[in-house]
Amino acid sequence: MRIWRWLPTAALFLMANASARAQLFDALINPDVEVTLAHPPGLGVKVQRVAFAPPQARDDGPLVAACSADLAATRQIEIVDRNLIETSFKDAKFSLSKLQDRQTVTELGKRLGSPMLLFIDAKDQKTTRSPTSAIKPEWRDGQGRIHPAVTTFIARTQVDFSVIVQAVDLATGQAFSPQRIAVSPSQEQSAENHQPEYPPEAEVRQLALDLAKVQVRQLLLPWKETRKLVFYDDRNYGMKEAYQRLELKDYAGALAASKSALALAKVDPKANAKYLGRTQYDVGMCYFMLGDCAAGRPFFQAALESNPNHRIFTMALNECERAIRLNEELARIRELRADAAPPAGP
Repeated sequence: MRIWRWLPTAALFLMANASARAQLFDALINPDVEVTLAHPPGLGVKVQRVAFAPPQARDDGPLVAACSADLAATRQIEIVDRNLIETSFKDAKFSLSKLQDRQTVTELGKRLGSPMLLFIDAKDQKTTRSPTSAIKPEWRDGQGRIHPAVTTFIARTQVDFSVIVQAVDLATGQAFSPQRIAVSPSQEQSAENHQPEYPPEAEVRQLALDLAKVQVRQLLLPWKETRKLVFYDDRNYGMKEAYQRLELKDYAGALAASKSALALAKVDPKANAKYLGRTQYDVGMCYFMLGDCAAGRPFFQAALESNPNHRIFTMALNECERAIRLNEELARIRELRADAAPPAGP
């Protein structure tokens, strides 16, 4: 009796594993397509003018210089002249401790043209050098020749870099929550049977600066992220044709072909439930790539309803809903910026 009692559970376990394996196989044999997510600025406002507070410590200066050059290169943000900033700070006797003094903040804002003021504080910068090794054991090839064991030695240099960014809108006096940026780039060199030299610390420190300045930029400007998701290109119902149109960047044509595939699957009395879900999903993906996430969401939801445990469907729906939230935030920021813009002259 005990054996029979466990059989349904065992059968469900095997079915669940089979389903997971099938979905993994789907991800491997079906092509990936790229979708782009547009992110709003991390501070939640669109910035057009920036002033960097004078560096307070030796490690602050290189990052301030890197961020200033990086933002200027975007041609989307005006960088306030460093000499003007230093003179204004001295005249106003301004420091981070005076952020609550509205009169001092207002005075500094007038001097600098009401930019976003950034304090950069490099809190920690630690370099670690670590040796490791890996052994490939002796092996025999197809001709019977024996190849001796080989030890590969690895020398890795890593820099842990932590930064606090404090932003103050000198137009309104608003101080934003401090933002922590942490990066840990590394480089390594390998050699067989002897320990190689460690990669130069200066190169890894430069990597840390490059990574940190990108995150500072993302606090101030919208940025884009590319994600890869599966697209089903089965021969059934013309799904293959839809993918071929995607390869040609014909997104409107791919959407039309995917809708046709869905319509054919719906009217086919012998259609496998699998294809109903896949054709729904493909229509959603086409809308996603066209940037109309709201139109794609119902199709992802319908695909998931056909198989509630489908990981690929679940991931696509989550990414779609995330894109909708990001787009709503971008729209909010654009509206705030339009409201804050001065009226046009006569």
